[in-house]
Amino acid sequence: MSFQTRIRRLASETAIYGVSSIVGRLINFLLFPLYSHVFLPAEYAPIIVIYAAFMFLNILFQHGIESSYLKFSTDRQELSGRSAAFGTAMVSLVVVASCLSAIMLVFRGSVAELIGLNQAFLYFLIYAAAILFLDSLATVPFADLRLRSRPWIFATIRIINILVNVSLNLILIFGFDMGVESILIANVAASGVTVLMLTPTCLARMGRVDTSLWKQMMLFGLPFVPGGIGYAITETVNRFFLSEMDPNVIQKLYGITAETHPLLFKRATQFGPQVFAEEIVGMYGGIIKLSVLMALFVQMFRYAWQPFFLLHKSDEDAPQLFGKVFSILTLIMLVAFLGISFLVEELVRLPLPGGRTLIASSYWMGLMIIPVALTGYFFQGWYYHFSAGAYLRDKSKYFLHATAAGSVVALVLNIVFVPSGGMMAAAWATSAAYAVMALTLLFLIRRHYPIPYNWGRVLSCCLLAGMVFGLWQNVESLQIWWTELIMVGLFSIAGAWLLGLPITKLVRK
Repeated sequence: MSFQTRIRRLASETAIYGVSSIVGRLINFLLFPLYSHVFLPAEYAPIIVIYAAFMFLNILFQHGIESSYLKFSTDRQELSGRSAAFGTAMVSLVVVASCLSAIMLVFRGSVAELIGLNQAFLYFLIYAAAILFLDSLATVPFADLRLRSRPWIFATIRIINILVNVSLNLILIFGFDMGVESILIANVAASGVTVLMLTPTCLARMGRVDTSLWKQMMLFGLPFVPGGIGYAITETVNRFFLSEMDPNVIQKLYGITAETHPLLFKRATQFGPQVFAEEIVGMYGGIIKLSVLMALFVQMFRYAWQPFFLLHKSDEDAPQLFGKVFSILTLIMLVAFLGISFLVEELVRLPLPGGRTLIASSYWMGLMIIPVALTGYFFQGWYYHFSAGAYLRDKSKYFLHATAAGSVVALVLNIVFVPSGGMMAAAWATSAAYAVMALTLLFLIRRHYPIPYNWGRVLSCCLLAGMVFGLWQNVESLQIWWTELIMVGLFSIAGAWLLGLPITKLVRK
């Protein structure tokens, strides 16, 4: 099978997995404008805190079992062996998720204090425990669909999940005026429907529980837990540091006065000065959603990439194939970086009926972080690509090493710079941590599974993207939507030439 054929298959499955992810992320993006007009940033902050905590708690609930299942299922060619891997993984998930959900419910006060949730919203943790439990049950069935190349079934279930979620959001917010609680209730219902739809897959694939296999799966999967926690620290710890900022620093940093933000000052008089920090957390957590397209592509690439390299690991030219995929991945992410950075301000200012804009102006202060956030997602994409060697050489411990390095960088930069630098410092801390994670993983795995990356071409393409961005940022006359689109198009052509990519051959059927 030729390079072009295999890469077209990877691109096809990435696109199909992306259908559900695109719809989901875009609808979440469209929900944020709704939230921005219904909830003030300080009112939206508890949801940001809950979903930031999900990053940590999901790792504990799933305890590396998805990665273990993908590996051990592909190692077992016979159907009975794969069924045993599925059954063993599912039972492990049910037991662990049940125990952790019970702990969350019994010790709600302690959990709320740990994640920084205001005690007034303690009951939100009941919904959170239900979401975490149900999402854990869906982990292995979704992984199985990916492994068996069933992207359309995967996408259909995900889209139905999204439709249920969005419909209930609208009904509960506007029909019953239930406030931010509606977001969590809708999520519980959507996760429950997803588990019901995946039940036939579970019944068809369920095999006997193999305790010896479970031990092997845990040995491979458990290093993902501390590694995942490090990853979560990298992604979300900035919210906690932002929430602890001095209100006086916030007012000075962002020019918040009684004249410029009268409603915010009124709320601060009523609820206390912590409202200023809640405002910044809500603003940061909301505006970061505008980097949705880059995050989306990275996620959909991961969905297709993991089964792809596991299925092609025995190909004679596998390293060369993986190197070519890396060049294509880099170009697409650079195009996304430039396109989103250029057009995000025009997007948020799109006029709506009633004199409104797509995103409420109370969130615009955070727009400056978007290019920095996109840089972080760029390195996250590299990290997922470099993970292939760790999977194929049973070096899952390297994920722990890489994410530990990234989390240390994130913590140090947040501690040192966020108290005085605010949102921009928080975004840079996350992006720097992702860069450290990716490069650490590359350094550790390259001697075990060398892939012929064409670094000269790749770095030249990155440099060109940086020059184009710098030119746009410093020449105001280029900051017009049609000029920006032309610049992105020209870069795409020049980038493909620099990387030596035969794009016409890859897309030709």
